[in-house]
Amino acid sequence: MNICILGGGNIGTLLMGDIGRNKNISVRLLTSRPDDWNHIIEVCDNDGTIKHTGRIDIISSNPEEIIKDADIIISTLPSYIFSKTLQRIKPFLRKGVWIGMMPGNGGGEFYCDELIENGCTIFGFQRVYGIARLKEYGKSVYDLGKKEELFIGAIPASNTSKVCNALESILSMKCNPLENFLQVSLTPANPILHTARLYGIFHDYKEGVYFKNMIQFYNEWTDECSEMLIATDEEVQNLCLKLGTIDFKKVGFIKEYFGADSTQQMTKQISGKPALKNIESPLIKTEKGYIPDFNSRYFLEDFPYGLCIIKSFCELVEVKTPFIDKILMWFESFFGVEYYVYGKFIGKDLKGLPLPQNFGIKSIEDVFAYYK
Repeated sequence: MNICILGGGNIGTLLMGDIGRNKNISVRLLTSRPDDWNHIIEVCDNDGTIKHTGRIDIISSNPEEIIKDADIIISTLPSYIFSKTLQRIKPFLRKGVWIGMMPGNGGGEFYCDELIENGCTIFGFQRVYGIARLKEYGKSVYDLGKKEELFIGAIPASNTSKVCNALESILSMKCNPLENFLQVSLTPANPILHTARLYGIFHDYKEGVYFKNMIQFYNEWTDECSEMLIATDEEVQNLCLKLGTIDFKKVGFIKEYFGADSTQQMTKQISGKPALKNIESPLIKTEKGYIPDFNSRYFLEDFPYGLCIIKSFCELVEVKTPFIDKILMWFESFFGVEYYVYGKFIGKDLKGLPLPQNFGIKSIEDVFAYYK
């Protein structure tokens, strides 16, 4: 079996280190920096001890060389890069290839319409399969902990069990099939978690203001962030209730996911998680102090390719979202984009995003027809 990984960041490197242990699998990497990669990836414990190594058989910037005989492709790329990469690899995709996204909630399925029609299977992980941090780019990675089990959705839905069976063997982890890919698309993970935190850190920020110290993203989590997180999560729950016929209990709402019943409990749970320790906020150090890193994936992905997608589904089914609106309206000013015009979610910067309305989906009926 030939498996191609798109993306050589934290999770992509860990995937290759893990999958590359299997002698029956040939791992390939498509990267713009092939000369920076070793063929052997070291997977390390938190203290730097090598747990195991995995082999990458082919490393190239040439999509034809990597893609032409791939059986499964797994992308860990940000959504805004995935769409461009997909265009590069399309001419070389085999008929019936499986294309997966980890995580799968960035609207990537909308870029795959033509591929689905031509017999490809698209699948998405509800969340990333673990937490990782690069030790040395292209060479080694810290494995900071894995999920006990994974939840996978696919289009067409009839192929989900087959995908899960294969992934269980590849990843040596229990993989549970989800009824519908919507249970991936609407998972309130990074699009809710990250945006609530970023709002909490930066909502009073103005150009010329400097932060004295680096802010820990999770360790210094506040009750204010928990309040916003819980409020936006409840709006996602209202969306799922309105959609109705799918079992959205498997979406993994925030309170259940973190085991927290109150604002204070949520803050304690998030700030105290060992696996989330020492993850820094998107800040850049300058001579005067720290300023926001506007090129961070937190800003480039989690708002336009995360929260905007959830908001667009809420628009389709007429669910009110005062807290999601509050975050997105702040982000408009902070990042210099237009999502709202006179309070309506119709701004010009929504046009290029993977939102259901941009792909002809205008009603609940259209939603279920697309995700069948």
